[in-house]
Amino acid sequence: MKKIKLISIITFLIIKSIINAQPIHNIIYENKFHQSILPENLNTAFYLFDYIDSFSISKANSVFQNDYGNSILRLSKIFFTNYLVTDYMLTMNHEFGHGYRMIEAGGTIRKIVYNWPPPFSNNFSYITLDYPANFTKQQELMINLGGSEINLVFSDIMRKNILLEERFKYNYSFAYLYSSNDMPGYTAFVTRPEGDPARYRQNLNEFYYSDRKFLTRDKIKNYSYLALFTDPMNFYALKSIFYDYVIKGENSSKVEMINLNSSLKYLPRFRFEYTPYGPELVYQNYFKFGSTLAQLSFSHSDSELPDSWRLAANIWNVKLIDKLSFNFSGQIWHQPDIAFYKNDKLINVDGLGGEFISTINYDMIKNKHLYGLTFQIGYKSSGYSIGEQLYEGMIIRGGVSFQLNKDK
Repeated sequence: MKKIKLISIITFLIIKSIINAQPIHNIIYENKFHQSILPENLNTAFYLFDYIDSFSISKANSVFQNDYGNSILRLSKIFFTNYLVTDYMLTMNHEFGHGYRMIEAGGTIRKIVYNWPPPFSNNFSYITLDYPANFTKQQELMINLGGSEINLVFSDIMRKNILLEERFKYNYSFAYLYSSNDMPGYTAFVTRPEGDPARYRQNLNEFYYSDRKFLTRDKIKNYSYLALFTDPMNFYALKSIFYDYVIKGENSSKVEMINLNSSLKYLPRFRFEYTPYGPELVYQNYFKFGSTLAQLSFSHSDSELPDSWRLAANIWNVKLIDKLSFNFSGQIWHQPDIAFYKNDKLINVDGLGGEFISTINYDMIKNKHLYGLTFQIGYKSSGYSIGEQLYEGMIIRGGVSFQLNKDK
């Protein structure tokens, strides 16, 4: 009887998950600024931009009597609107990522200077920071990686929403390509010595091997190319905007996953992540059953660095009742020593650690729109995990959520 009851509960959860397949978009608040809040809210901003765009921007114009003319019109729209809006939002996200890691270390943001992208400007955007009195080399590494890190957090949220819906909207294409490829693209194609990847390599080599450069640009560039060309979502992004939108005039395109059976789909991808103890190679696996999405990943350090590994799991959109759904995120890791100051006190942490975060969404439907409240609670031990602070503590966040119906 216990087995029958357990099977019945699991079946009930899956059926409930299948009923609602749309991702929920959140506006999140926390009592301190950090890496995970701004990306969530920016994803919601892109969702609202797409919602307004679908009503106000026509895909064709009667002035042009042929498809070629309308394709030129749509291409002009994405160049003068999507390209510029995306660059501003995600460049500022990148710079704030550096700043948030500096604030965590006890410093401050002095100013951020934004410069328009090519061909409108040839200058890079940048941030200037005020450093605290007590500061470790690994906190410097955290600031080097903070810009690309926060854009990885943004791309993780966007990818989750895209896979839940199984549609890639063209308004998300530039945003995904920028954010997901910020780290590998910046590493592979930007050679400036003052750029983030060059400073990260220099600081890491000085920290571990003062007498030689073990982390060369050629080595990390190979990881970058592998990450760029093994992410299937990059190809969906390019197809969605340049073929489905520009040529065909369609707002979104279908995202295909590998069918393992009639009810289970799968999508693998590879990336690398900078950490305060060196690059980690990450193997991500997405599984979709009904409208529930899960991700399992494993990562490990470069062979010439101190050993590290990480196991992570996420599951989104688990529904118990019509108005209540849950997301769960957890990971465990083994990391080499990380030294950092907190309130002018030197802290050293290494070995095993982990975090667990649960998200509760309470939904209400009004005029065919979905509105709700979001509450997130969790705990993290000291150590590095993408998007979270280095030191241990409770994670408590709250906000509002919604899903707007375009058929209204």
